[in-house]
Amino acid sequence: MHLVSSAPGRSLTVTSLILIALSSCFGADAKVDKPVLRLLHSVSIAGIDGDFDHFTVDLAGHRLFLAAEEHKTVQVFNLDTGKTIRTITGFDTPHGLLFLPKESQLLVVDGGDGGWLRIVDAKTYAVQKSIKLSPDADALAYDAATHLAYITNGGKEAGNDYSLISIIDTKSQEKVGDIRIPSSNLEAIALEKEGSRLFVNLRDKNQIGVVDRKSRTLVSTWQLTQVNFNTPLSIDEAHHLLFVAGRKPGRFAVLDTESGKETTVLPTSEIVDDMSFDPSTNRVYLACGEGFVNVFEKADSGSYKQIAKTPTGYKGKIGYLVPEIHRYFVATSKNGAVPAKLLIFSVDR
Repeated sequence: MHLVSSAPGRSLTVTSLILIALSSCFGADAKVDKPVLRLLHSVSIAGIDGDFDHFTVDLAGHRLFLAAEEHKTVQVFNLDTGKTIRTITGFDTPHGLLFLPKESQLLVVDGGDGGWLRIVDAKTYAVQKSIKLSPDADALAYDAATHLAYITNGGKEAGNDYSLISIIDTKSQEKVGDIRIPSSNLEAIALEKEGSRLFVNLRDKNQIGVVDRKSRTLVSTWQLTQVNFNTPLSIDEAHHLLFVAGRKPGRFAVLDTESGKETTVLPTSEIVDDMSFDPSTNRVYLACGEGFVNVFEKADSGSYKQIAKTPTGYKGKIGYLVPEIHRYFVATSKNGAVPAKLLIFSVDR
């Protein structure tokens, strides 16, 4: 384990480098009192090659989980220090993760070997049950009020021109339904808590699908006009806003959830994969494989603007905000002699 900030004189150097990078991103006249994200630790993840895909957190247990999709494992870290606690095996291609604290269970969407949802005992780290899905199972969203998990699967990898959003009852641990979507490549899902809608990226069509969870049907599709290869999604339900970002080229867009229209479109770094929204600060964090976290904030006018572009590292496209502890986590991939790393940032409020 290597902690960049463990030596007394090093943290100032790291902060200075970030400030220099921020100044170069916003111009010489930009005023940056301190970075939005301040690097606390850079922890080497030994022996892990290939890409990562999504985090989840166990706050009470001080654990951070990371899907190492090409390594076929889930990595478990200490939430405070980044030290590796455990490597969980038994997966083919882990993607979406969800920790259920009351049940002490970790849900792992396993996209390989035909597609499964693996239910892991978070105390013993053993797979308790596997629920069959279709190939290319990937994104996961959870409705805590109904204990239902929604998982994208199927599509092109299954040899179909349509995909499924499978519904899993986490109490009975059974699949209770499928929602058919006319797309061969679904990506992230965002759920309303007060309403009954589900939003999903139809990435092959540059569309957002709107699903009614009560009727379990696709009720509308919104065509994106300035965002291509739309990948992550997040929702600000209180202000009727949906956030989406695309990879080709890098674009961040804000949509009105009543009309489906793009109200703001801004450039961002390339190869975006993860998005986090913090309603307490009205900030959106985009982790991009180009090697930056782009941070957008709601202005007084109501529109969004970019306020930070923080360097991370090679393929740093997996990022995760834990607002309860004011931390933001990024996973970067191994690049030659440079090992994969877990970066832990403090978040300026």
